[in-house]
Amino acid sequence: MFELTKAGERTYYIDHSTIIGIYKLTDKEVCLIDTGRSRRDGEQLEALLKEQGWELSFILNTHTHIDHLGGNEYLMKTYGCPAYATNIDNAFANYKHLEVSYMYGGFPNQMLRNIFRHPGPVGFRDIEDFQLPQGLEYIRLPGHSFGMIGIKTSDNVWFLGDSVLNQKSLEKYQFGYLVDVAGYLETLELLKTLEGGLFLPSHGDITADIRPLAEGNQKNIEKNICGILEDCREGIHFDALLKRIFDRYGIRGDMPQYALSGSTLRCYLSYMEDQGLVAAYFEDNMLKWKNVG
Repeated sequence: MFELTKAGERTYYIDHSTIIGIYKLTDKEVCLIDTGRSRRDGEQLEALLKEQGWELSFILNTHTHIDHLGGNEYLMKTYGCPAYATNIDNAFANYKHLEVSYMYGGFPNQMLRNIFRHPGPVGFRDIEDFQLPQGLEYIRLPGHSFGMIGIKTSDNVWFLGDSVLNQKSLEKYQFGYLVDVAGYLETLELLKTLEGGLFLPSHGDITADIRPLAEGNQKNIEKNICGILEDCREGIHFDALLKRIFDRYGIRGDMPQYALSGSTLRCYLSYMEDQGLVAAYFEDNMLKWKNVG
């Protein structure tokens, strides 16, 4: 059973594998901020809402990766309520295989379709067309997804999605999924300016001061770029470069990681090319990357 923690007069959260927020709109009505990884998470949320005597009015998704909207379909059908995310992220949420097709770079195989399957058109709406109730506001936090947002409540509590890797990930994993490196660096700068009483990244490290974690993520990006530059010193084929990423960060190569880490590496290379640090060229009809910084 989920454990409910009170973070303010109207704000609650559940410290789950993906943190879930609850905000009281009235004495009886609430909204959710993300819904966990699976239908089972949705069922547990329903049980918690019933126990508290609350009715679900709508869902806010910080972004539409599957570990943040796993309970959406069940809850939306159970309560007849909509879910809101940004219009660009909803493009992925409303189509079952679009997200993984983007990651993979083509129509994905069966394993990837199963792992990254989205619910499809079950009632997602664009937050740009929604007037948030008093007490809630959002800001854009691109980088980890194209349209990720952070949600602030009237209790000065921020739900920040996957805008930062937590400290454990910074120490062990380090090569977090990104779609836009430049956008992510801008997000990290923005996080350092936010004022609030409590900051909740989706995967742990709940804190009253988000700045040290934002700075740690900035240093991690810089370190990743330096590692790629070193790997590209003599010119290297993409798959050989991806193997070095796997080896450096202790990532076990498999199809999901090929999609996730491979897509992220391409985004790093695009950013680094834009910055004049690397260049792409063909040798024996093979695309290679070389350090030119």
